[in-house]
Amino acid sequence: MKLLKIAMLGTLALSATVFANNDAIVGKWKMSEKGEAKAIIQISKSGDGYQAVMVQGLTEKAKKREGATVISNIKAQGDGKYAGKGKHPTLPISGTANITLNGNKITISSRAGTQTGVRQ
Repeated sequence: MKLLKIAMLGTLALSATVFANNDAIVGKWKMSEKGEAKAIIQISKSGDGYQAVMVQGLTEKAKKREGATVISNIKAQGDGKYAGKGKHPTLPISGTANITLNGNKITISSRAGTQTGVRQ
């Protein structure tokens, strides 16, 4: 009986770890460009992928776009890489957004440039 309980607990722990790893991109990220903090984005589950919404602007320009979805249809590509459809919150630029996750750091590259972020 004890062995069965231990096995069940081990299975639950493994399942939780796998689930957490699959959703490593989920969370709030403080984004910077060229060393200047720009915004806080929230990446959350959306359908069978993820989306990124600017929840807090850290510049006057970005504050006007709070609540905007900046990346939609984000899909895992494997090895900490993701891709989605990006729309720059303040410029008329859209296209593919490539996202790389490395621990608590994130890099988002698109036609608009590259931003880096840290998990909040």
